[in-house]
Amino acid sequence: MRAGVRLVIVLIALFVLPVSVAAAALRMDGSTPAPARVVQLVTNVPASTLNQVGAGELSGPTAFNVFKLHTGQLRSHGKPELLTMNLAWCPHCAANSWALAVALRRFGVLTGLRVIDSGTYYCTLVSNPCALTLSPCYPHTHGLSFLTARYRSSYLSFAPIVLQDVNGHNLEHPTRKQNSVLNSFDRQGETPALDVGGDYAFLNSGFSPGILAHRSWSQIAGSLAHPRNPIARRIDGLANLFTAAICRVTNGRPAGVCKSRGVVAAGAARLAHPPSVPPG
Repeated sequence: MRAGVRLVIVLIALFVLPVSVAAAALRMDGSTPAPARVVQLVTNVPASTLNQVGAGELSGPTAFNVFKLHTGQLRSHGKPELLTMNLAWCPHCAANSWALAVALRRFGVLTGLRVIDSGTYYCTLVSNPCALTLSPCYPHTHGLSFLTARYRSSYLSFAPIVLQDVNGHNLEHPTRKQNSVLNSFDRQGETPALDVGGDYAFLNSGFSPGILAHRSWSQIAGSLAHPRNPIARRIDGLANLFTAAICRVTNGRPAGVCKSRGVVAAGAARLAHPPSVPPG
């Protein structure tokens, strides 16, 4: 999320209280089950399209941070783990969610996807006197929720954390281990935050949520197969970058994905020499 609201997010991070997974499932985050057509389009983006998009059109390093970590392997069930932290009302999280779903599908089977409208709660925070600066608030950004998602993969484990629902109510909380991992590169409590196997981290959105303005979930999903579409240039490009990072922790497996032209191009563009986060 943009630097202008860092103080707000820090305050939120400090006051999020633990909620059990069972309780979170009952409370939900404001999402609804994704229509079958949306799921089909998101989880079946043609490899030819992803290869044509390559590195795509992503925000620069001052707005979208990519880090090389030194925390050691983040693993679960004997596999590298992808850990992500989001807020249901965060438009930047909604933007990233599309690319994350596309990337995850390349390594396994993703079910239980839901669609979510980020609403206007973020706008009230941006206009709050506590915010450092005013910034666009991107109301009603349409994204995907992983709150009840299930993921089956031979290569990767997936641990999504939804801190708050669309109205700013506390929902889930990282474990002590997860919190330590996230704090290693996200000391100001910004979202969205994503850790890939303890080797690479991503902070903030890969592109402006404004590109999704006034687009329905079906329109966004329908754009992903068209490599010249401005939305596909962002979402598919970010998906290739996430995929490249995942490939670094799966030792290049599956080879057909990890050696694909689009993934190689995205990795070369942003993973070749990322800033390094020192241990501790």
